[in-house]
Amino acid sequence: SAFEGCSSLTSVTIGNGVTSIGDSAFRYCSGLTSITIPDSVTSIGYEAFYYCSGLTVYYKGTAAEWKKISVSWGNGELTSATRYYYSETQPTESGNYWHYDADGVTPVIWKKED
Repeated sequence: SAFEGCSSLTSVTIGNGVTSIGDSAFRYCSGLTSITIPDSVTSIGYEAFYYCSGLTVYYKGTAAEWKKISVSWGNGELTSATRYYYSETQPTESGNYWHYDADGVTPVIWKKED
């Protein structure tokens, strides 16, 4: 419940090497709209993102790696969120991808080429 109820929290970047997001970690963070999750995360606890509607997820791994994460009950807002997968170079296949802006911090969505 580390940040439970922090309604003014709008964006979070989970540090590289973190393997678990604990139970209720961001529950009731109604202002949380953006979270960056490293590919080191293997589990997400009970109601970690409960009542975090409007969430966008920037995942530092692939879609296949995302599917391997153990996500506990009560995280519907997370599992139904718009999700982007990291790619250093512009992807050639369709899907949702992102990379870092020149500042090395800000996530930027790759624009799909027509």
